[in-house]
Amino acid sequence: MRLRELRDIYSDQEIYIIGSGPTSNLFPMEYLADKICMSLNSSYKIHKNITPIAFMHHINYSVEGVNKNDKFHPNFKGIKYPIAKCRGRDTSVPIDWDHEYFYFYDWNLEINHIYELTKNTDILYYTPEGCSLHAALQVCWIMGAKTIYTIGCDSVELGGKHYADYDKNKFRDQEKLKEGQRNYNSYVQGTLIVQDFLRKKGVNLFNLSSIIGYHMIEEQYDLLNKNADMEQIVNKLGKIDIKDKYKR
Repeated sequence: MRLRELRDIYSDQEIYIIGSGPTSNLFPMEYLADKICMSLNSSYKIHKNITPIAFMHHINYSVEGVNKNDKFHPNFKGIKYPIAKCRGRDTSVPIDWDHEYFYFYDWNLEINHIYELTKNTDILYYTPEGCSLHAALQVCWIMGAKTIYTIGCDSVELGGKHYADYDKNKFRDQEKLKEGQRNYNSYVQGTLIVQDFLRKKGVNLFNLSSIIGYHMIEEQYDLLNKNADMEQIVNKLGKIDIKDKYKR
């Protein structure tokens, strides 16, 4: 099936995108019980509430192990709309547009062409280094979302640890990425470009995190993990001594 078959199925609704960054381990997933959720790659494995959309760079993310012939992960039974990239770097691979279950799309690394995107597309745009969030945000627009929230889309290392080194309910135990394989600056840059495209289309995009904000990821993680020193955080943001002025 083609991506364009999902046009406006969630017109004017909210969609929550859940990634597998470190903060996803600490988010209260029970909150998502009645929400329209889109998982990135394997993140639907974190919790059964992350449904009914799964956005995957490869259909192998749908199984319990790492091989396409492994059985589906138990949480995958809640996925109504599995969306997958139809091919990797080899662009000569034929595309199974008539697949009975997966919605396929092709990809392009010239993200500046995103402003030419229509809801009849078979192509989604990335930065050259690639990031699933870039394409997932475009899919939300195709599906008709009016507001998009992101959870666990950290695009950062914490304490020198890559996101794959965090627990994630053990589903990333088999993944060890090579040093330098991720370009987080490119990820964030691409996300900002897609955000600008969405803004021009009248779509709101918010990072659903604690009030500290997207630019203070380590402090945000500490706050969610209940280890934050709020006095230190507030003072870091400006010349305010909360010890003297606000503590009683």
